[in-house]
Amino acid sequence: MPSIVQINVSETLAPTPSTLQATGAVISMGATTLSTSTYYLLTQASALSAILAAPLALSSLTWSGGTVTATTTAAIPGRSSGDTMIVTVAGATPTGYNGTYKCSVTGANTFTYPLASNPGTETVAGTYTPPSQVELQSMVTTFFAQGGSQAVYVLELGPGDATTGPAALAAWITTYPGVFYSYLLPRIWDASAGLLSLIAGYEALNAKTYFFVTTTTATYTAYTGLMKCVVALVEAPGIALTEFSLAAAFQHSLAYAPSSANRMTPFAWSFLYGVTPYPTFGNSTLLTNLLTANINYVGTGAEGGIATAMLVKGTTADGNDFTWWYSADWIQINCDLAIANAVINGSNNPLNPLYYNQNGINQLQDVVVQTVQNAITYGLANGTVARAALDPVTFQTNYDDDDYEDQDVVNAVPFITYVEENPSDYGIGRYAGLQLVYIPQRGFTQIIFNINVTKLIAA
Repeated sequence: MPSIVQINVSETLAPTPSTLQATGAVISMGATTLSTSTYYLLTQASALSAILAAPLALSSLTWSGGTVTATTTAAIPGRSSGDTMIVTVAGATPTGYNGTYKCSVTGANTFTYPLASNPGTETVAGTYTPPSQVELQSMVTTFFAQGGSQAVYVLELGPGDATTGPAALAAWITTYPGVFYSYLLPRIWDASAGLLSLIAGYEALNAKTYFFVTTTTATYTAYTGLMKCVVALVEAPGIALTEFSLAAAFQHSLAYAPSSANRMTPFAWSFLYGVTPYPTFGNSTLLTNLLTANINYVGTGAEGGIATAMLVKGTTADGNDFTWWYSADWIQINCDLAIANAVINGSNNPLNPLYYNQNGINQLQDVVVQTVQNAITYGLANGTVARAALDPVTFQTNYDDDDYEDQDVVNAVPFITYVEENPSDYGIGRYAGLQLVYIPQRGFTQIIFNINVTKLIAA
């Protein structure tokens, strides 16, 4: 018997939230067993030990005048004479040679490190860690000192230096775009020509790629106001070799996850743990110069009666709080996601198909409005959301006349207006009439408070 009723079922699928802005990588240059150009997820600091490369052999250790000269059995990977590196010497006899040191590379097979007392004649040379391994360990340790809820990747680029490293990362990002939102870079890259060339490729407003750079008081001027993709920090002098200060701020930048129950907070003044504040005594001029140049450092909340270390300034090199660009990226990512989701679902919903007409444009405007409203609710955007349905010229005129003060305005050029002005677009299904005026949220960096002291009791 034939069926009287035929049931058709369609499905509307919600978009999977983007995780790009919570995805970052610390850079390894030959410190791990990973193949070059591959990456590995760490959910806790101890997980790093599973991928650390084996120590390298030494052939001799000699002490003279407070300096040890170490000779390696094979060429030092990725390093050239004049480079610096932090390595751990182990297994040597006498044991006084052992320890973690900041070393200077003096040749293809030699490096030196300071040691005040003579340990005696070496009888067993022992081993040393690969050149970037101790630094990688300090990055990961400091990162997870902020908490264990945020994971991070290790991206292995292979042995390298300040020239080959940035070039390798540039090639990797070109090959694998959009995998990571931000990168924590080795100290040795600071102010190198290769790094500055890499940075120049990501200064566009829609680049959505960031580089966390440890710089110094001698080199910070290499970073300019054009570099919206750089978060630069000067570490306190004399910090332990096991500390990597910028890793603390790097973790904070990845852990935001804004929502209605977890609103976005300013990057400036964020608490940092396991890092050393820059000493303020005698350094007021230097610290002022760093802030003027949009360079961050670790301070404390002492002015507010809080002893905890915190990030001072919290800006990218162009002077905007990091959250300014985070918010700008968030709205790009999520509007793209929401619009594409509406179009795809609209092609699979016979009850309410999405077509290129006024009703379809209204539906697209609706999803953008909702996305902007979410941004406001999540603490990412300032103002209130508003709609407009104007031609581009009128919309721009209204904007220039300050008609949209304190508003995040979603404009959708009406169907008839748009197709009359762009007759060829309708035939190919192209609509370029959505516009958004968006105000990213930001926090305070300076408060001016005027106080008048008087002896007058009554006027």
